[in-house]
Amino acid sequence: MGIDAEQLGQHIIQPTLELCGHYSAAAQQLLVGTAAAESNLGEQLYGKQGGLGLYRISAEVHQRVWDDYLVDFPELASRVRGFASQRLFFSQPHQELVYNLAYATAIAWFNYLRCGANLAGIETTDTEALAAIWWHYYHPTDPDGTRFMNCHPRTRAA
Repeated sequence: MGIDAEQLGQHIIQPTLELCGHYSAAAQQLLVGTAAAESNLGEQLYGKQGGLGLYRISAEVHQRVWDDYLVDFPELASRVRGFASQRLFFSQPHQELVYNLAYATAIAWFNYLRCGANLAGIETTDTEALAAIWWHYYHPTDPDGTRFMNCHPRTRAA
């Protein structure tokens, strides 16, 4: 049994994005759709390809969000770190993606931003556009067609 999509959006995703200063209805809808596509809204929290939690984020992508994106935004990084548990984050950081919905939501969102996703002008009712963003930025493909979640990070400022 998974999580109710409306409640996930209203009680987890919206407040998390608001606390990070990144709320939009389209971002909320994109993350609800991501959770639905990746884990069937939490019915399966461990992916066969190694993804973890509601959004099926791999340990490698989790680390890249910190190293390639949040490192450039220390105040934002501090907020995201504040979502994590005080002790277990240091001993099992990737498990936060499984048992901490706010933390996993923030990491999923910042992975989209790390990869260059832009929701400007997209309506929440445009499910085709949101699905295309999910596919393009959450599951880019390499030249042989293999799916992976390792987009090229944005160019860092000098």
